[in-house]
Amino acid sequence: MKFLQTMLVSALALLAPLTATGSAHAADAVLSKTWDQIVADAKSEGELTFYAWWGEEFWRDAAKDFEAKYGIKVNVIIGDNTATVGKIVAETPNATGTIDATLVGGVSLKLLLDANSLLGPIAPVIPDTDKLDAKLSVVHEGYATGGYLVPVYRNQVGFLYDPEKLATPPQTWAEFTAWLDANPGQFAFNDPSKGGSGQAFVQAALVNTLGGDQIAYDGATEVDPALTATWTKAWDWFNLNEDKFLITGSNSDSADRVNQGEVTMAAQWDDDTAIALAKGTLFKRAKLYIPAFGLPGGGDSLGIPANAPHKDAALLFVAYLIQPEVQVQLNKTIGSYLARTDVSGESAILPETERQQNGRPWLPGVYKSLYIEQFVSQVLQK
Repeated sequence: MKFLQTMLVSALALLAPLTATGSAHAADAVLSKTWDQIVADAKSEGELTFYAWWGEEFWRDAAKDFEAKYGIKVNVIIGDNTATVGKIVAETPNATGTIDATLVGGVSLKLLLDANSLLGPIAPVIPDTDKLDAKLSVVHEGYATGGYLVPVYRNQVGFLYDPEKLATPPQTWAEFTAWLDANPGQFAFNDPSKGGSGQAFVQAALVNTLGGDQIAYDGATEVDPALTATWTKAWDWFNLNEDKFLITGSNSDSADRVNQGEVTMAAQWDDDTAIALAKGTLFKRAKLYIPAFGLPGGGDSLGIPANAPHKDAALLFVAYLIQPEVQVQLNKTIGSYLARTDVSGESAILPETERQQNGRPWLPGVYKSLYIEQFVSQVLQK
């Protein structure tokens, strides 16, 4: 395991210059401390401020447990992700900011990297990062992170369905489109501008109508017009088949349509499904799977602003959130699957083998933003 950690650290060190060059601030001495020094200095700092946009129940419980263990108070702020990212970027030129650690997800990552707003690389400093999902540890939303982020949980989009209506769900794109033809109006996905499960289906449809290969997009930081010139084929497919699917207003709206029997199958998040099943708000026989033609998934990560006022405490809190018992509690509380691959969660509604075989990475943020925009203009507004 020590060898794997050494390899990961080496890989992250190589990737760092290619992506986030750190911050406009000088290289921080905190990253050269021993872990014991960081823990001791974190206790001296005595507090930190953590921002997230959802999962309040888990973050607040974790903060209380962290304070009980280390005597360090965590101020948990739940707010709009776009506003949080804007705040971090705006504060980057300042010697000291107001945020110590933050949940990072979606295309906001590129904004943070481009603004040199993150402390790092932090992954080589924090214990047990070699036990986190290898893919998400290196690439997040299509961007190499260079160790500036630490994965905290994974999530995956699948197809939620009623097995009493659909005994053998479609696997290939050809099987799926044939099923749509035979069952018009029985599939739902949400407007991609209003939820990630809809974004996942639109990406899968885009990739598969164009041949099923998304390698050409890997690592892109700018849009290549040659690649997007053929996207009209995908929008034509949606427009030609508009009577065969239902476009809903949100992730939860799609799940409700399955739950109410209005549709047989819908694109849906694994964590939302796990929580709904646990709470009894979704019928118990409901199933979720990832078709062989692939649906994207990834997860969210933790980052520390380069000018965080309590960097030691922030590093210790990030390390705490990836410990086995905390990861299991995260999975139990909010349903998102563990970022660690050496621990199993209670809400493992998708087999790990299926996640690895049929899960696909998101297209880089510049393309993801563009396909959402084009879907709205070329399909919804047609």
